[in-house]
Amino acid sequence: MTAPLRLAAFDLDGTLLDSASSIVTGVMACWEACGFPLPEADHVRRIIGLPWEESIIELLPGAGQAEFAQIRAYHEEVARGERPRPERSEALFPGVLPMLDAVESSGYLLAIITSRSGGRLMELLEAHGIRERFISLKTTDNGPGKPNPHLMMQVLSETGVDKTDAVMIGDTTFDILMARNAGTSSVGVTWGVHESHELRDAGAGHVADHIDEILPAIDRLTGG
Repeated sequence: MTAPLRLAAFDLDGTLLDSASSIVTGVMACWEACGFPLPEADHVRRIIGLPWEESIIELLPGAGQAEFAQIRAYHEEVARGERPRPERSEALFPGVLPMLDAVESSGYLLAIITSRSGGRLMELLEAHGIRERFISLKTTDNGPGKPNPHLMMQVLSETGVDKTDAVMIGDTTFDILMARNAGTSSVGVTWGVHESHELRDAGAGHVADHIDEILPAIDRLTGG
């Protein structure tokens, strides 16, 4: 009898990639250039993982199409070199590569579900040499973002994995709630932006304080 396919879907920022400080710096630079009132840095950290427009509204209540256009224009100017690019510090967390090796060697298909745009996601994965590891890449270019279950359901449909054999691994309650809404298990990680008690309260099947806990946790949750 053929073993069922199993899936490990990962968030990117705060889970695989240590990028929170760069995201905060980038938001602050954009807000200052656009003349918006600056948010608290911790507030910016807290909304990492939400879809783009939702995150803007969280930081700039009442924002609408005019503000979205202003922010898009700022990023386009940065991309063209017309404005300085805020300093970035984006590295894989220690242990990510061996962990991905172990999870893949254990028979899991690997996917990423992120609130990044597709173009930026590809840049980051290629820069860190991990693009080819993932069978599926889902961004908010593909539909409603976290905690909506849409992107997880897309991955399950495309890979043929049953929801009981899939686990979402992420550092925010948005990841955990997406998994719960899709009917899959989840593992919360504490080296990102949300606290362990928040991840548990959101419904995480396991909360990992160390990256070596991920494979045993997803094995347990899928019966692997």
